[in-house]
Amino acid sequence: MSNEPARGQTPAGLALWAMMGREIRGVVRDRKTIVTLFVLPLACILLLGLLLGENFGRKSDDHFRISLVDLDHGVGLDGIPWGQWVRRDLRESPDLRIELIESLDEAEALVASHRRAAVIVLGPSLSEKINQCSFLSGGLNPFHRDGVDLDKIGVRIIKDPRQGISTAIIEQVAQVSLMRVVLPWMIGKAFAQLGDPEFIEILASGAHVPVPSKLIWFFRKDAVTLKELLVLASEGKKESMDLYKGKIGEGIKRALSTQFSRYNLTGKTWASLVKSTRTEEGHGLEEAFRDQDGKGWLRRGAQRYQVLVPSYTVLFLFLVVMPIAGTFVLERQRGTWMRLVISPIPKWTIILGKSIPYLVLSMIQGIMLLVLGRLLFGMSWGPDHWSFASQSLALVALLASTSIAGVSIALLVGSYAQTMSQVSLWGLMPSLGLALLGGCILPREMFPEQSRWISFLTPHGWALEGFRELLDGNQAAEPSVGVIARSCLVLVSMGIALWLLSWFRLAGQMKPAR
Repeated sequence: MSNEPARGQTPAGLALWAMMGREIRGVVRDRKTIVTLFVLPLACILLLGLLLGENFGRKSDDHFRISLVDLDHGVGLDGIPWGQWVRRDLRESPDLRIELIESLDEAEALVASHRRAAVIVLGPSLSEKINQCSFLSGGLNPFHRDGVDLDKIGVRIIKDPRQGISTAIIEQVAQVSLMRVVLPWMIGKAFAQLGDPEFIEILASGAHVPVPSKLIWFFRKDAVTLKELLVLASEGKKESMDLYKGKIGEGIKRALSTQFSRYNLTGKTWASLVKSTRTEEGHGLEEAFRDQDGKGWLRRGAQRYQVLVPSYTVLFLFLVVMPIAGTFVLERQRGTWMRLVISPIPKWTIILGKSIPYLVLSMIQGIMLLVLGRLLFGMSWGPDHWSFASQSLALVALLASTSIAGVSIALLVGSYAQTMSQVSLWGLMPSLGLALLGGCILPREMFPEQSRWISFLTPHGWALEGFRELLDGNQAAEPSVGVIARSCLVLVSMGIALWLLSWFRLAGQMKPAR
């Protein structure tokens, strides 16, 4: 039996190559399509990357950020620098996120560039000056009418005059926190002084006790000082005198502790002073400053590009629906579709011949955007501990899965659309709508929490789920291979289902009229 093809029939392999070459030549000649698919997404990423702020695409954070530079390395309460006590107080404050900036120069640069409204600077003399704070004469008084005089204790706030409201809030947070740190320390020191011999000596010399009328002849006056009574009781002995002074000090402390029983006057921290029973720490967060705004004019390495590049890559991968669906309309309008239908070329060859070039084009587009995202914008392709091959393999799998889904949608639209207007209505508008719901235009993190599930009704949402898992940008987070594989599986399943639907639709149209 001969292996040569039957007369009048074209070998399927040659026909497939011919169809693919025909489509590729058509795409190359269409410069507007090339510009739309390659230049436009890059321009969108570039412009949005320059315009958007550092928090774009990040999960909403209910914690108010307090930026702080801690230069204090002195010795404070319990041998711990007072700067550490201030930070501990801020951490125990609910809904605060403490951002530690390493150097004063970096803090000044952040405020000067308007990236921070204000930065609290705990100076190197903080511990020394707080140690000197006291209610007693000769001590440092850090208070004035509006609260704590920050200059007196070595604290200053670098302010951005253009962000007055945020600056005022940060300043008030600093005032409240320092009040809670300094005031208990001063009260505790003052209370401890009540039993000191110097204090009792002052008290005994200044306190006058009336003399009963029956003893006036003895004292020869109607009032005596407490010191005179102590001398009388101790018979002038120094040891007895010191003993009685100590008992007076203890009595005063007990009396005050009883009178102010809701407070621990010996405590030198706010929690001890108010007898707080809350022992856990961590209502607020403390983290080191990470520059997520990028470097240079292009803001290379900015966190926003970890969101923008995959978002617009997915968006434009699905916009391949326009050129594919448009070719079907042009084929029908020019009559070449009918010639293909009556030709001996197998139907599957025609459909594959139209699908594969655009699948390759879509892959090239996605690879180009990711490569330029890495070269121009400094984006990460995955965790640093992953090899380049592992990162590339995961990205190619996601790109291929997304392209399969995008081309399948395009084929389905092309099987229904009869005019270019219908291509626009059934192709462009639904693609943009699905992109919006899927999180390409507005990140899913900005959706209300109760409506985020809607994005998973779209292939765009599943594609971004995989890309975001891999391209999170947080090196401390390990991407889940299971999440990436699930996204690929869902996208391929959607693509196969839509491709089969397109196949039956187009196959029905390719039956020659009788």
